[in-house]
Amino acid sequence: MQILNKIKLPEDIKNLSLEELELLANDLRSVITKYTLANGGHLASNLGVVDLTCALNYVFDFPKDKLIFDVGHQCYAYKILTGRLDKFDTLRQKDGLNGFPKREESEYDTVNSGHASTALSIACGMARGNVDGNIICLIGDGAMTGGLFFEALNDVLTLNKKVIFIINDNNMSISDNVGFINEYLKILRGHGSESSFLDIEALNNIDGHNISQLIDKFKYAKNSQKTLILHVVTKKGKGLKEAELNPSKFHSVSASNTNPTYGSVFGDTLESLAENNNNIFAITAAMTDGTGLSNFAQRFPQRFVDVGIAEGHAVTMSAGLALSGAKPYVAIYSTFLQRAYDSVLHDVCINNLPVVFCIDRAGFVGGDGETHQGLYDVAYLSATPNMTIFAPKDGEELKEILSWAQNYSSPIAIRYPKSEIPCEYSVHTPISLGKWEWIKSSGSQVVLISNGETLANVCKSAKELKAQGIDVDVINARFISHCDEEMLNTLRGKELFFFEEYIMQNSIYSQVLDK
Repeated sequence: MQILNKIKLPEDIKNLSLEELELLANDLRSVITKYTLANGGHLASNLGVVDLTCALNYVFDFPKDKLIFDVGHQCYAYKILTGRLDKFDTLRQKDGLNGFPKREESEYDTVNSGHASTALSIACGMARGNVDGNIICLIGDGAMTGGLFFEALNDVLTLNKKVIFIINDNNMSISDNVGFINEYLKILRGHGSESSFLDIEALNNIDGHNISQLIDKFKYAKNSQKTLILHVVTKKGKGLKEAELNPSKFHSVSASNTNPTYGSVFGDTLESLAENNNNIFAITAAMTDGTGLSNFAQRFPQRFVDVGIAEGHAVTMSAGLALSGAKPYVAIYSTFLQRAYDSVLHDVCINNLPVVFCIDRAGFVGGDGETHQGLYDVAYLSATPNMTIFAPKDGEELKEILSWAQNYSSPIAIRYPKSEIPCEYSVHTPISLGKWEWIKSSGSQVVLISNGETLANVCKSAKELKAQGIDVDVINARFISHCDEEMLNTLRGKELFFFEEYIMQNSIYSQVLDK
């Protein structure tokens, strides 16, 4: 920390020697590893860009020059070097540093960026708006597999303005990279240092851990008058042996799980169902490990598809699978499914196709910040025709709905959180479309209505109230998009309290108000 403690702002870096810059990189890796392991967050991706970030701050003049991260989970070293070292121990904590770039946090953060493939589009707009200084996109972790990147690439060629985009090529998204672009980058890794890409000058195969070489290339880019690409090869997890050997596992770390998660139950259950149902396909968008599908991918490679960071394609391709008679289960995080909304509406729901959406990270997801909270899926999916939404209360109910969905002939969304399963219930009423279940029924005039993970806290509260002499009943409103009107009719005249972990629009509470 002898070097890092001297760095208060990026201009402090500019007088360092090459040897001091390398020591600075070591200090950064130590701090990032210490607090990411303690607080949770994105580890391997941030370790991989430490040298690159040091060189960027050495050459460019932030915040006059604008650095746009794509994806934003590469920003930890940048945050530390831009005056936030003394707050880094608060990473992803309440009122602490956000795990992604955040404009409200610092003038050095150009744009809030939690999703992938957005940087080049942002850059096109900023260039047209005549922003002073250089505009630099740091594009990594599979962001080039997203369709928005190619839409922006088509546009950037028409600009008479300079944009620098750096491809952080670590051969990974969150899982291994897939598709044509990954194969193209493999070719670039074997070629010399200069070429062109769609008439854009490209400097290829730059060593992303050679600070001296990075500085030379960045100086060239800074002095150039035209748009250019710098292809920088890095190692995800650099400096931490475990992360280098298993970058997917260390992409995002959290406290050790001792109990099954909803995601692990989903993966195990779908694998079991696929043994007896050859029509089942599993589709994900660069989230093989995160959605629990690693074993499925190994066992059924012909029925597993990772499309890369291309959620819209994942959904529309699944519509094609359903049209062919297959049964697609599409596993995408809640916050990322938002990006495929038109595909869900236009290609699946209007066609009333039997696609199963398995929505991980639904509800609150802790320290990841507002770009990643899964609070909107109920509102936007409820607005689509033919859609059914279900929230399982525990692992057993998740297994049951995944099996039940095999024979359901319309779209269904099954939403569940990131966390460990809090408890297993003794009550498991057979699933019937639109039917809720009583968890506790004693004829009380007070009824608590909830679903999913939140139900566990509601049941705990019911027990605490009982100990105080207050008797309440509890309902598992597991079907969100189909209110159980028969059960609701039995509740007329009673006091109803709703506990739901998503926004108000199209919530069960709002539906009941309309009855």
